[in-house]
Amino acid sequence: MVILLIWAGPVLADETEEKPEDWERRLEMLRSVPYLGTTQDTVGGGQTGVLYWVPEKAQPGYNLYCTKDTREAFLLDMDGAIVHHWTYPMEVSETETDQDGGSDHAILLEDGDLIVIRRNKELLRIDRDSKVLWKRAMLAHHDVAVSPDGSLYVIVQEIRRYRGLRVWFDNLIHLTADGREIGRWETYQHLNELKAALDTRDFLDTVLDQRTNPPPQGDDSLYAGRPKTEGHGYDYFHLNTITVLPATPLGERDRRFQEGNLLVCFRSVNQIAVLEKGTYHILWAWGQAELEWPHHPTLLPNGHILIFDNGVKRQRSRVLEMDPLTAEIVWQYAPPPPEVFYSYTRGSAQRLDNANTLICESDKGRAFEVTPQGEIVWIWLNPETVGDVRKTVYRMIRHPEAVIEALLEGG
Repeated sequence: MVILLIWAGPVLADETEEKPEDWERRLEMLRSVPYLGTTQDTVGGGQTGVLYWVPEKAQPGYNLYCTKDTREAFLLDMDGAIVHHWTYPMEVSETETDQDGGSDHAILLEDGDLIVIRRNKELLRIDRDSKVLWKRAMLAHHDVAVSPDGSLYVIVQEIRRYRGLRVWFDNLIHLTADGREIGRWETYQHLNELKAALDTRDFLDTVLDQRTNPPPQGDDSLYAGRPKTEGHGYDYFHLNTITVLPATPLGERDRRFQEGNLLVCFRSVNQIAVLEKGTYHILWAWGQAELEWPHHPTLLPNGHILIFDNGVKRQRSRVLEMDPLTAEIVWQYAPPPPEVFYSYTRGSAQRLDNANTLICESDKGRAFEVTPQGEIVWIWLNPETVGDVRKTVYRMIRHPEAVIEALLEGG
């Protein structure tokens, strides 16, 4: 059974209230240029921060997100007020750009420390007072996950010469809590295993086998990895998410989903997969012909998987909840028309304790919370701008009130 939720805008407390002239424009999603730091949405008067909130229906908590240019991370209350922020050093040379050294993502640890990814440069840990505890130079990007024992998994990329092309291959690096490497899994070294375990229709090999000549510079084929400017390469798999599976009843019944295994997302081949802890063998995979450049899969307590499906061919995004044992989509958020909800790159979805879902529509710099019935009960727009253009937000995560308040009191 598929539940399709229909939405045409937030429900106001007073439906008779006259809406501003630009109300419809404020709901539209303009297609984003991939991986830019700004949206295509100009900022009008008052269109920043928390725009809408239904306290009795929204999940209480504090919202964490980070910025690139200002190199800061923020904790916001539900009103959008900053209750704590971190600042981290990022020395960028004159030849580097924000894309080279920006911070896409930061995760909050139980003690108030922050693990920050300096994109394609380094991983660093800072305490609650923004003091750098350690940093490690690496081509880290997109995601880092913490295990119950405090160790970390981070996505790191490298360039290999493959079929006459410069190709990006991603690795998973296992680090101790203080940043020492204790394990590594390289997609290039396990290419044959990946081909055997995953559906190969959108693999770079398949795309190239169907061509009579090498792809020209500037070729925009979605599933050939989107070549970059001169000197860059094709992105074979593009890992964009790594999650350590929590303990669930599903994991107790089915060893593929047991606690400690890794849930990852291979964006460029439109599939998510579970890797066995330690061996990194692929135990389960899904998504071909259903997902289009997905992001941020997470295993829910009920054994289902929540996924942000970008929908680059459909040109509309959706959030799916699927049963990994039956491959059935049991819930989705996909409001019409397509312009209302679309993030060409990036995006995240977090299932909250009250069964609502916090969605980050990254390319628009917008986060919002929806109920299981699809009602929007909280909306936030990134106040960070370049001129009158809003900046994108890679991911927003809501943390429980009790946890954050204990950290703030302890600080």
